[in-house]
Amino acid sequence: MQGDILEIEKYVRNIFVESPQGTDQKRKKLLKNFWENHTKEVIDLSLELAKKYGADREVVHLGALFHDFSLAYDREPHDEVSSHLAYEYLIVNWFNQTVAEKVRDIILKHRCKKFIPETLEEKIVSTADAIAHFIPAFYKGAAEVAREDYAEMIRENIEKLEDEYERKVFFEDEKKILKKYMKEFKENYYYKTK
Repeated sequence: MQGDILEIEKYVRNIFVESPQGTDQKRKKLLKNFWENHTKEVIDLSLELAKKYGADREVVHLGALFHDFSLAYDREPHDEVSSHLAYEYLIVNWFNQTVAEKVRDIILKHRCKKFIPETLEEKIVSTADAIAHFIPAFYKGAAEVAREDYAEMIRENIEKLEDEYERKVFFEDEKKILKKYMKEFKENYYYKTK
């Protein structure tokens, strides 16, 4: 099944990198940055956490891969739309219905807003998504595309990051790591302008 997942990963990557949004170069750069500095990070972090906590790696990999899929098409609410698109894709491509349902639920719950993660796999992708929002490369790429100041972009997102830390991180080891990152973010970007 790992070979199949790698083919699916290529498919999803191409959706982001070869954006379906036409010729808007700014949007294409933004989606490429999103793939490289967010989605790929969520996949890698999710797989690390799956190994660490003994989760189903196939389900986690697929959930992380599709967690923000509808953003490539600029469709919201992205958790609900992405969960539907992923489920349909997996069923059409002959995945087991149980796997497709688990992946759908991971995606539906990863934002911890309308639905809260319950299973280990759901908690892993939610946690990985929150951690990935603390990776500076994502903001640097987004700031470059938007031609905005990187430090200002971080300052504007501090409250969102704090909220995600509180709602979306389900493991104590990762909470400790993120607490350190949050402190560094605030010291480097938030407090310097207050």
